[in-house]
Amino acid sequence: MQGPLTSVFVGRDAEVERVVSIGRRAAEGQGTVMLIEGEPGIGKTALLDAAVAGLAADGLSVRRGAAKELQRQVPFAAVCSWLDSDRGSDPVRALLRSGDRAGDGAATHEFAITEAILDQIDTWCAAGPVALIIDDVHWADRQSLAVLNRLCGVVGDLPLLLVLATRPLPRDTGLVALTAELLERRAPTIRLGALPEPAAAELVRHMVGAAPGPGLMRQVVGAGGNPLYITELVASLLRDEAITVVADTADPTELADGPSASLAGAITQRLEFLSRSARQVLPMAAALGPTVYVAELAAVLDSPILEIWKVVTEATDGGLLTRADSELVFRHDLIRQVLADQLPDSLRAGLLRRAGQILLATDAPIERIANYLLSGENELDTQSLDWLVAVADKLIVRAPEIAVQLLRRAADSAELGMRPVLLRLHAQALLWNGRAAEAEALVRTALLNRPEDDIELRWLLLQACHARGDLREVVAVAENALATSNLTEEEAGRFHGMSGLNNVFLGRLAAAEAAGAKALAIGDAIENPLVTGYGLLTVGAVRYTQSYLDEALELSSRILAVSESGFGSDQFDPYILNAHCLIELDRLTDAEAVLHKAIGHSRRIHGVYLGASVVAKARLYLLHGRWDDAIVECTSGQSVPDAFGYTPILHSLSALIGIHRGTFLPDPEAIPAPNDQLGSSGNGQFYPWVKASLLETHGDPRGALDLLVDAHRRLADGLTAPTLYYIFPDIARLAADVGDEAAARSVVTASAELADRQPTAARTGTALLCRGVAERDPAVLRAAAADFRRAGRPFYEAQAYENAALLLAADGRGSDARGALDAAVELYNGLGASWDTARAVARMRPYGIRRGVRGPRNRPKSGRAALTETERKVAALVAEGFSNSDIAAQMFLSRRTIQSHVSNILAKLGVGSRRDIAAALSGTHP
Repeated sequence: MQGPLTSVFVGRDAEVERVVSIGRRAAEGQGTVMLIEGEPGIGKTALLDAAVAGLAADGLSVRRGAAKELQRQVPFAAVCSWLDSDRGSDPVRALLRSGDRAGDGAATHEFAITEAILDQIDTWCAAGPVALIIDDVHWADRQSLAVLNRLCGVVGDLPLLLVLATRPLPRDTGLVALTAELLERRAPTIRLGALPEPAAAELVRHMVGAAPGPGLMRQVVGAGGNPLYITELVASLLRDEAITVVADTADPTELADGPSASLAGAITQRLEFLSRSARQVLPMAAALGPTVYVAELAAVLDSPILEIWKVVTEATDGGLLTRADSELVFRHDLIRQVLADQLPDSLRAGLLRRAGQILLATDAPIERIANYLLSGENELDTQSLDWLVAVADKLIVRAPEIAVQLLRRAADSAELGMRPVLLRLHAQALLWNGRAAEAEALVRTALLNRPEDDIELRWLLLQACHARGDLREVVAVAENALATSNLTEEEAGRFHGMSGLNNVFLGRLAAAEAAGAKALAIGDAIENPLVTGYGLLTVGAVRYTQSYLDEALELSSRILAVSESGFGSDQFDPYILNAHCLIELDRLTDAEAVLHKAIGHSRRIHGVYLGASVVAKARLYLLHGRWDDAIVECTSGQSVPDAFGYTPILHSLSALIGIHRGTFLPDPEAIPAPNDQLGSSGNGQFYPWVKASLLETHGDPRGALDLLVDAHRRLADGLTAPTLYYIFPDIARLAADVGDEAAARSVVTASAELADRQPTAARTGTALLCRGVAERDPAVLRAAAADFRRAGRPFYEAQAYENAALLLAADGRGSDARGALDAAVELYNGLGASWDTARAVARMRPYGIRRGVRGPRNRPKSGRAALTETERKVAALVAEGFSNSDIAAQMFLSRRTIQSHVSNILAKLGVGSRRDIAAALSGTHP
């Protein structure tokens, strides 16, 4: 029998050098991603083997992994192969293996795991340059492809080489999107073609110990330059003793048959030299997957472990199996596929089903067991069903799609006694997967055949409607359930709470307050912190919407106290209402601290209100004049899980700043319009504000005013009411410019009523500004500016000075007008609001008023002086060698926010890598 094949790597020296040279650039801080493409057997893995040595020699820490066909439905399986050799990656493993549900669905949980993986990569890169390699990306799961896509966006700022090896075809949609991203980024690509004939000859020479003659080379050429095909062809001839060496030249014997018609034929011939036992066992081992687990295989085949070890040893000696990272695997997946294909479909399905049943009582990963059970075509037996019910919660998290398919099959075929619990688990799996409409249809059908008092199903129906954003139906389901007589107090409290919250979101404040009061009373009576929290949040949200901020703040503070008891739910954010109240009470520093806690809380428990907190933080920075920080939050927040439609608001906030700065980035014409989701309904003024500002820059103040007046009319009684006054100063100014007294009076009245209800500095300042413009009283406008200064709202302070300057100029008080104009322009310049500066100066031109002593102009676009205060802090920590994750922890920001700051710092300093930041800060960078 032929001994094991020894490998030789030939004909790819240029490709290896290209990988290694790009790795050197990554080691210098110029991170990049590269793609290696080639047909099966062409040598992608061998190329990676050779490149790894060169990368390691150049000082890169190499982490290598591979995707596997049988793990395509196991989330993060491909990228987590990087962690196999790193037992310190416990945070990622804890999230992956815990099975604890996070957030209201897979998207939220996946976001948390993605962030944990990226944090881990960031930590690796902080310790030194890293090469991350993934082979067989064509088998990668959807979640791993998403991580790789995210990595492509940040790799340029890290000392990181990311190498992806894949077959060119076929490709699923996730891989198509990834390769399109690489193409757009002009990522270096190596497309492995056929081995050149000299290299093929060298490969053959290595195998046979002599130079191939013309007859042998004619057969080798027929293998198309594919190293695996060549290897199997020559191995087949050697087994048949069909090669003769004469004068150091190897050629086929005259009696030799022609080569195998296919690779499959060559591999099949290899089996003929194995024992009968090996020929029987290896196809079954191949059907179970690329890795051979000896003990499991013995159990599945009901064979002694010693017999299986003999087969494994024989297959290893024969070149079919090899060791990789302490595991036994098939030498090439094509070999495994050829072997597995020898089994009839029915036999393969039965084998997989038996494997699943045998492993039920073992510590094997539940996703692998479930995959085996799913592969079988027959109904699940009682033991399998009991196992599925016991592990369903964890399986839904670890392998969501497998869980959906297996639970569907189980629910459809199980006996009546087990069907209800399996049906509920199936609905939960659908909800977790973001398939709320399917879950709702499933539950509604089940309710037709279940008692009216099946409260668990009704709660699932409520969750499905909530996940779909059908707030009215959530209320209807809750009220229907509350009409049932046999609810426990805790159940009634939850339904009242959900009814109340969703009524708030629908603007039904009276109904919301009534439901919230009931939830609060029940929660206090039974000492249930979750039900109490629902009640407090509902009543507090009503008071906030009505602009009774002190009362709302008191209720939100009680939520924080109650939350210390633990809610036992990831659906509840105890901080967000408190933060909103503090923003509107002009306690911006306190609000920022609470929002840090809110965002940290949402990230920690993977809650669904993360988007709301990010929008609130960006809004705070907009009001506070920290526009660069606002843009960073808007940019980093656009990829967080967004169950309630907050992303369009981030686009609007960025576009609004872009208009005022004159950059018009992002394109105001391209921002998404608001929808009927909660995020838009609670922030409805921003989109029309952007569109109105754009019209004004195009010379259409009348059109701009009409848009804002319409927004005021539509939104005055909705969830936007507490913050609608943000647009009042623009309405007042535009109304004065076009002579629309009715519009001017509308905001004078509305702002006065708002200030009377809660006389904060910002609201009082807004009322004074609107009245001062309407009554043409510069003294009132100066008082408004003072209020805005106390509120910490520099943009509005500048608007008050601008309007005062115009009125003073019209009164002939040139010196006072110039002073007010200078104050306005100085504030605008501090914000980078060049368009507002130009408008203010232009409005004064008819009166012959020019700026007085020139104050500081806009911040420079590049260099150290261009850095904001936050960017300077981040740059200093980068220069000290801290990773993005470390900096995020120190500054109570997200890693994504820090990444955005680092990108801005690199651009402003004109440097290409993190290591150059220290030199740029010290002035030693060329």
